[in-house]
Amino acid sequence: MSQNLIALQNKFLGQGNTLFDVLSRLKAEQGCISDRDIEHIAGEFHLPLQQVRSTAKFYDELGVETGAEHVIKLCNGEACRAAGYETRMAQLYDRLGVAGMGETSAAGVRLEHVTCLGYCGSGPNAMVDGRAVSLADPASVDCLDAALGQDAQLDLPEPENRVFVPSGSAPKILLRHFGADVVALQSARRAGIYTALEKALTTMTPEEVIAEVQDSRLRGRGGAGFPTGTKLETVRQAGSSGGEKFVVCNCDEGDAGSYIDKELIECDPHSQLEGILLAAYACGARRAWIYIRYEYPQAIRIMKAAIDAAYQAQLIGTDLFGTGYSCDIEVVTGQGAYVCGEETSLLRSIEGVPAVVGFKPPYPAEKGLYGRPTAVNNVETLHHLPWIVNHGAAAWAAHGHGQSRGTKLVSLNTRVKNPGLYEIELGITLRELIFDVAGGMEAGQQFKAVQVGGPLGGIFPAGLLDTRLTFEDMDEAGGLLGHAGIVVYSQQDDLMGVGRALMRFCAVESCGKCFPCRLGSVRGAELFDRMMAPDVPDGGVTDARLQLLDELCETMELGSLCALGGLLPLPIRNLMRFFPEEFDRYRRKETAPVANSRSAGEPAQS
Repeated sequence: MSQNLIALQNKFLGQGNTLFDVLSRLKAEQGCISDRDIEHIAGEFHLPLQQVRSTAKFYDELGVETGAEHVIKLCNGEACRAAGYETRMAQLYDRLGVAGMGETSAAGVRLEHVTCLGYCGSGPNAMVDGRAVSLADPASVDCLDAALGQDAQLDLPEPENRVFVPSGSAPKILLRHFGADVVALQSARRAGIYTALEKALTTMTPEEVIAEVQDSRLRGRGGAGFPTGTKLETVRQAGSSGGEKFVVCNCDEGDAGSYIDKELIECDPHSQLEGILLAAYACGARRAWIYIRYEYPQAIRIMKAAIDAAYQAQLIGTDLFGTGYSCDIEVVTGQGAYVCGEETSLLRSIEGVPAVVGFKPPYPAEKGLYGRPTAVNNVETLHHLPWIVNHGAAAWAAHGHGQSRGTKLVSLNTRVKNPGLYEIELGITLRELIFDVAGGMEAGQQFKAVQVGGPLGGIFPAGLLDTRLTFEDMDEAGGLLGHAGIVVYSQQDDLMGVGRALMRFCAVESCGKCFPCRLGSVRGAELFDRMMAPDVPDGGVTDARLQLLDELCETMELGSLCALGGLLPLPIRNLMRFFPEEFDRYRRKETAPVANSRSAGEPAQS
């Protein structure tokens, strides 16, 4: 069905111009897309009305139907929750005179949620009319309200993540250019960026580049940990109509607590372009896309400027370094859908249709974007490639532990003394990372738990702090390394509230294609709501409800089509296993017998 809709777009909008592009431009121009706009677009381009409507309504940003004078998007990700989100939300409700998210004040200010802005090393944070601001200062809401009410200059600082560059003998691979300004092309060239691309194009065959990546044992840094060299080799060997093959860089970094890809693109964009071009050359692709989430406006601006500069210098485009090899790169801006971090959803979004998850197999490396073999890698994975080509697989693989080789970026939130971005060798323990590298807990805080790998990652107690950060060790401990966004929780954090927020997050972000994810997350959020209300009739935690929650997790885990529904049970089950006392605090206060014992208020129809 998707291919038919894509064919209609190509016929009526022109090749390479998608319905997603048309809707995105309209949203940028007028701030909303009304039902009348949808009808007009359908008529103008001779497209089915339902196709236009379903595409617009799928994405948070394109689904906005009415405009507002100002829009405040308050980040509700795990890191901002731990930094004081609840307090700021209550302040905003009070100052704006609204009762809930999505409402517009009498002064024309709409309050919305967003997850996440990529400033998890500070917080709480918000986006105001497209600009990220820090709400860390308790007086920030007063300043914000006053400025918007008077249409005055907003005098709030932009959030900032600290970056800790390795020192001494510690390996410095991903952060090798941090500390110097290499955003401009001229300074990037002086720092040696693009020398790996020149070396590969002029002295190495594509097969030799792939062999180097395979020998390094680099595994994907986006979550699954699939061998990068194997993926490139699969794309190169795959048959394709017309010989077309593509590379897609996934910068839809939506895991709350993660800001790794954001910092790499904003501080070192040309190394990212070099990595993309190396991957494209290796697998035989001549077109590449970078999909960047709209919540990263600065990253989008910097990357587009870097691409323009690289085109002018003939580092992108035709006949690179006089070798006859050509490759074009373009940026696609996401419009608010966490599920686009999943590769099949990401490809559907680039094609311009609703980003629902696709069945696998076939895998994108065999049949991906527009049905062509496609190598989909995240930002951090591709950032390793220039160093590997320049220094060799053996030098890169000398770092790491066991089957998890190389270095990894990790991002930590404000519960630790020194929150920020760190480059570590895989194999370091959680204890070493939190209490040695990051300086321990912030003043007045006691360690309670740590979540590794975003909203789908495991939540570990103090007893598992000696777990190594490797793909294998994290899996054995009941978690996953994932993208390595790390959120530390203290005695002030209610882990039941964390579980409820995770279920609600999945309910909001599910693509809706499979029932276990779409319905299970809604029922899970309802169940947490009921369990966290022990003082109301028929509320509170009971053994029956815990059993029901476990069964719900099993259904989602076994029946969901992608990792969103399939892995969400991981942190929920960790909470049930490692933190039973968090649930016990909400035990039902028995006052009278309940009529239906099944129950505890769970909807029987689910």
